[in-house]
Amino acid sequence: MENHTEMTVGTENERIYKREFSDIGLRVLLCGIVIYGVQFAAQFLLTVLPVPESWLADMNVLVVAGVVMPMYAIGFPIAFLIMKGGGDRRVIEKKRMKPLHFFVAFLISYVFIWVGNLIGLAVTFGIGFLKGTPVSNDLNMVVGGTDMWIIVLYMVLIGPIFEELLLRKMLCDRVIKYGQGTAILLSGLLFGLFHGNFNQFFYACALGGFLAFIYVKTGNVKYTIGLHMMINFMGSVPGGLVLKHIDLENLSLETLTGPMIILLALYLLLVYSILIAGFVLLMINRSKLKADAGEIVLEKKERNRVVFGNAGMILCILCFGIMMLVQAFLG
Repeated sequence: MENHTEMTVGTENERIYKREFSDIGLRVLLCGIVIYGVQFAAQFLLTVLPVPESWLADMNVLVVAGVVMPMYAIGFPIAFLIMKGGGDRRVIEKKRMKPLHFFVAFLISYVFIWVGNLIGLAVTFGIGFLKGTPVSNDLNMVVGGTDMWIIVLYMVLIGPIFEELLLRKMLCDRVIKYGQGTAILLSGLLFGLFHGNFNQFFYACALGGFLAFIYVKTGNVKYTIGLHMMINFMGSVPGGLVLKHIDLENLSLETLTGPMIILLALYLLLVYSILIAGFVLLMINRSKLKADAGEIVLEKKERNRVVFGNAGMILCILCFGIMMLVQAFLG
């Protein structure tokens, strides 16, 4: 039988809990600084080293040498060491997920992505209206201008593994003792912030929270890695083919050819079929989306103050928030 510790406001326990969340916030911030820092350093070196001019005009080279290699060969390994240090972790009991349930989770996840994406589009449209020019979407530029094999390697295979280990497993294992709800909330928010832009923030938060729910319920990160891979595949491969062959920003009846119409129709049919099925399944299974309490019970009215009302978490959210604002208004 689990032991539950009730938190009393102003007690030593509250100060201990705040220190732990402050430490988590600082570690996540440091991970972000390292991961983005090595990318900026690599991209700077490409501009100052005597490399062929053709390299600087080749999106494949820029993505591999300026993003993929520094991020996954240097940035994430250092980030794992940062997140591994400190903290008291729990081993979440592993439970098997049936293939049908896994597929249902994939369909439902698409609903969270699209709701978050609609919010992101509204926010970026508003920012673009205020500054007079659209907010740049670097992800679309990368997907549209990079060879498909690089996209698959970067976004579908490598990225989900590293991101799920860092911001799902390592984070949730440390926070789960405060309850599944706290782990889900924090993992989703920090996953969204970690993307560093408003284009991805809202749907990354929604997706990150849902994947955290899957992880805390199964205790097995392979399921969230698999879901993350499938979701990224949908966005980068079928979506990438559309971006490569159709200029969505200047789309009109005059510019559409027969093959373009077929490609766009097939893509939209696939996406909306998944979305409708996911929404129906979400409505059917919504009563199952419940978070269990942890061994340390934070009262609901005090949880936000404990989780976010500390120096480390405030600094983390503030720094990532500034980064997102800079990207939106100056990028």
